[in-house]
Amino acid sequence: MKINRFALLALLTFLGAGPAFSGSTFTATGVIDMIPTSMSDDGSIVVGVGTFGTPNLYYTESGGAVVIGDGCSSGQPAISGDGTTIVGCNVDSQGNGNAAKWLGGTSWLDLGTVAGGVPCDLFLSGSWALNQDGSLAVGLVYLPQLCQASAGTWDLINGGPATALPKLFQDRASRANAVNGDGTIIVGWQDQFSGERVAAKWVNGVEELILTQDGSINGEAMAVSADGNTIVGGNYGYLGHDAWIWHPDTGVQPIGRPSRESFTALDVSDDGKTVVGFTSHSRPFVWREGKGTFYFLNFLRSRGAVVPDGFRMIAASTISADGNIVYGWGFNADFLVEMFKAELKTPAAGPNR
Repeated sequence: MKINRFALLALLTFLGAGPAFSGSTFTATGVIDMIPTSMSDDGSIVVGVGTFGTPNLYYTESGGAVVIGDGCSSGQPAISGDGTTIVGCNVDSQGNGNAAKWLGGTSWLDLGTVAGGVPCDLFLSGSWALNQDGSLAVGLVYLPQLCQASAGTWDLINGGPATALPKLFQDRASRANAVNGDGTIIVGWQDQFSGERVAAKWVNGVEELILTQDGSINGEAMAVSADGNTIVGGNYGYLGHDAWIWHPDTGVQPIGRPSRESFTALDVSDDGKTVVGFTSHSRPFVWREGKGTFYFLNFLRSRGAVVPDGFRMIAASTISADGNIVYGWGFNADFLVEMFKAELKTPAAGPNR
């Protein structure tokens, strides 16, 4: 369940419930210039990128933030639910940005693209997410046709070139943003012939569009729960659009707030009851099933968390499998990008991602 880092970085241009939540806390981690993009199921390991896309970063509370590779701007760092596998971006010997698997230290294994694929400018591929045990990576690959992009996967157990996922609109780009626990459900987006972006899911390799109740486009699918029964996303870049949540029995339901700003959901807990994200006015939000959508600052303060007046939260990026831990980023009192951690003290959720 991973996120659109480019959407988060774009926000740098802006300067802008019940007893179960009692005792929520907020911590400014002191980690400067790290945008968290993914965490292990239990929240003990966080990976991310520097403010402008490099380097690849690895964080634990005991060890702080460590540079694990130079990185590049193709894809984003992601960690498997069990914390054993990390993918990110690496520049190969030809100078092309690759999806890559971390081998330890600052060493990376380039994953490349499909057989015969050619780079677009200086990019071959980008990884965006991993399944629970780290056996499958998903993201974007470039095809043998120049600058033709497709959602793709990498088998990290058996190796070999990437596999391009099928498209409903040929010669139009697609990308995989996230994958469920066992790798059977992949979510992301598909460009239509008109150029408009529509949320999509691939179930056992078969693509389906995720449309609103009236059949309208729905931006991007950003995250999926471990069992694949909850998908969230948003229409980033289209003001006034809601974040949304999808269930097989109800379809797409809006979870934003009526306002002049758009909401984009970035991640969801494994029970599907807690969603986090950001707005076009550079504010994080949280949605709780049966409670509604709240700006994250108000939500935390109403539950006893102390958020310093000088800290301006921008986005709630990623949430733990049980919905208790949220990492995000904002501007501190010195106007430096700083990663934050919030503990929501929610009840235990279902199975891990």
